[in-house]
Formats: sequence, structure tokens, C-alpha cells
Amino acid sequence: RKAIAAIEPAHRADMEWLVATMPEVDLQARSADFLVRNVRLAERARREAPWGRDLPESIFRQYVLPYANVNERRDDWRQDFMDRFSAEAWKHKDPIDAVRWINDRLPDMLNVHFHATKRRKPDQSPYESMELNYASCTGLSILVIDACRACGIPARMAGCPAWKKVQGNHNWVEVWSDRWHNVGDSGSDPRGVDWVEERCRTETDPDDWVHAVYAAVWRPTNVKYPLVWAFEIEWVPALNVTRFYSDPVDHAFEVPGGGPAECFVFWGGELIARARAGADGRATLPLARGCQFDVVVRRADGTETRHPVKM
Repeated sequence: RKAIAAIEPAHRADMEWLVATMPEVDLQARSADFLVRNVRLAERARREAPWGRDLPESIFRQYVLPYANVNERRDDWRQDFMDRFSAEAWKHKDPIDAVRWINDRLPDMLNVHFHATKRRKPDQSPYESMELNYASCTGLSILVIDACRACGIPARMAGCPAWKKVQGNHNWVEVWSDRWHNVGDSGSDPRGVDWVEERCRTETDPDDWVHAVYAAVWRPTNVKYPLVWAFEIEWVPALNVTRFYSDPVDHAFEVPGGGPAECFVFWGGELIARARAGADGRATLPLARGCQFDVVVRRADGTETRHPVKM
């Protein structure tokens, strides 16, 4: 109540949403001052980033506004990371170019590098990793995601609890630019750019929870993000996004009646892509086989129509 009362009226709806979706452990432990600083800085990033004002509200709230990813210690990182990364990141007009800049430089700028055994625990917070100088794929993913969010770039953690044949698990980073992109060769792992997507095509199973791919979200769902270091924790919500890796489809969508329009793709109530149809009324939508989608077509006059698409 104190945080909601203290925030500026223009940001109150975002604060109310953040409080309404916070895990109970954070409701008990986070201060009003912490929340107010977090919301003000996230709003500043949305205002000042070249791409910020174009972000859909639901994407901003779930993947820029939150102050944490999974169960890591809650550090007050946003001002620090904005100071470190935003000036250079905001020189780029495309958020993907900004992500590449962050990705290429973050391990050296923060002096945190991947090591499977020198890190103390998988789920290190940003400052735990910076104090130790080493992190796992999870710890480095947290750093990359938080750096992106500090710059107004929507980002989230994705991961697989166990590959079907290859031993081990992995967590990595996805970023939003009109759809979700796997960051690939990043600070989250030193291997090649395509290995995550290739392994997801052959080593995952959407119908077997231990071999599925999950994306961590910041709202209640009926799916939990499996934390292999703490399976008993069930309060990290997720989406099962396996089919977007194992069976992706670039679907040729034609706007009914033709003409230019914006196309918003929803999957289970979640906005997962946005595309613009040209004068010919055609747009390419990143979908997945075995899934049901709703495509909302918005024309220049503001009228909207909804169209189901089953792959």
C-alpha cells in the first residue's frame, strides 16, 4: 500500500500490477522504497530507450518491470546496470543490436565469466556473481537479462531441466523484438551460436516435463519453472515453450480483406509476436506446430478483429 501510494499517478497502474503479481516471499520481504525505485527506473528506461515507447504494455510489465528472474537473491541492480550499459545500448536504434553489444561486453565489463565448478551455486544473484567473478549458465543469464531490462529491453530466462540423451541441463536468455529471440552465443555459455536451438530440436519433448523447454514469466500460470537446484520451489511461474524450439513454423498469414495492418499473435492469452502486414495484407508469423493461436488484426483506424489459427 505504501509503494502504491508513493508512486507517481502516471506509474500507479504498473506498480499495482507488479504488487499483484509478486511472489508471496517478496510481498513479505521487499520494501516500498525498493519497489518505487524499481518502477521509476523501469519507466525511465521505457521513456528514454529508442524502442521503449513502442513496447506493448504486457511485454513491458512482464519482462522489463520485474526486479528478478527466478529465485535468486533480490539485489538492487537497476540503477547500477542502467549507469553501466544504457548510454552505449541506447545508441542503437534496434534492440537486437543493443543486445549484441551487451552480450559481447558484459562478461569483461563485470569481470564475470562462465565456470561450471568455481561458481558457488547455480542461482547466483548479480552481485553474488560479481563478487566471485564466476557464474554458471544460470547466473550469467541472470546478469544478461538484468542488464537488458535496465536498458528497457524485454528479456527472460528460458531453460530445459534435462536433455533427452545428453547429460545435463541448461538455462539461457530470450529477448523480445516483435517476437522472442534466443540470444545464442552469449555470456550464458561459451559454446557456439546455434547449439541451443539445435539441441532443442532433437533433445526435448513438450509432453514430458523433465525434457521440456520453459520460459520464466512474471504472472501466475498453471506451469512452474523447474529449478533443478531447488525442485521444492514451486512459486516461479512459466510457460512451456518447447514447440517454438522443436517445431517452429513461419506462417504466411493473410489479413482478411487485405490491406496494411498490425498483427498481434496470442497463445494461451500471452502475446508472443507482433508483425506488420503491408499493402498486400500479408505477414509472416512465428508460430509452432501443435498449438492454437489467436491473431488480432488492428487497422489504422483502430478497429480490431480476432482470427483463430491452428497449426
